[in-house]
Amino acid sequence: MSQADDWVVRPERFVRYLRETKGLSASDVRLPSRGVIVFGGEDFRTLCKALHARVLRWNEWYGIGRRGKTHIVVIRTPIGAPATVLNFEEAIALGLRRTVAFGSCGSLLRDLPIGSVVLPSRAYADEGTSRHYGGERWSRPDSILAKRLRDACGRRGVPVREGGTWTTDAPYRESRRKVRYLAGRGVVAVDMEASALFQVARVRGVRVASLFVVSDELDGPEWNQGFRDPRHLAAKRRAAGAVLEALGGLQS
Repeated sequence: MSQADDWVVRPERFVRYLRETKGLSASDVRLPSRGVIVFGGEDFRTLCKALHARVLRWNEWYGIGRRGKTHIVVIRTPIGAPATVLNFEEAIALGLRRTVAFGSCGSLLRDLPIGSVVLPSRAYADEGTSRHYGGERWSRPDSILAKRLRDACGRRGVPVREGGTWTTDAPYRESRRKVRYLAGRGVVAVDMEASALFQVARVRGVRVASLFVVSDELDGPEWNQGFRDPRHLAAKRRAAGAVLEALGGLQS
């Protein structure tokens, strides 16, 4: 028996269960191959509005719309690697192949203030989900998608900072010592999902990259939060347009 045959619970089987219990056809649950994963209602509504998306009747956290001729699904998920991977696995089983995870992050550097846009070049796995996918300590996003995001931000005049991200399950255990250590290794931001998404994409043979906007700062003597800061909210709107542009122009 191969390792793949040994998994008891599979996303494909869950999709069959979903169809059976809700009386859905295969076409009802089929997703576009391109999508955006977001982590809050405001981002979900913003992107759905930009795409003129319809929210699916069988899952109110999925919205499908279009950019030009390209169909794009917006997927809302709770924060954190375990919940995000659960939703990502199911979306892959439903047809998702090219994905941008779009959300907020904390900054580890003084020169990366609230409202800065971060394009992760690699992720340091300090969460518990990646190891179940054979993950190493470091993982990387898809290079093609990352380039598309970089180019789209450039065309829109959105400055981007590239560097590593620290993915952790425990935001209330982010120590100053760990911040200094990782900043010294080229890590510029902290998030809760990227490393796990990168590992799942590697295993499943799909593409994923992340784009963040800094919402809070960890480099000073005290935590400086700016989730409702106008700089954060304005940068989110600009970056969201770049995400959709990158997906809309991506070759299959």
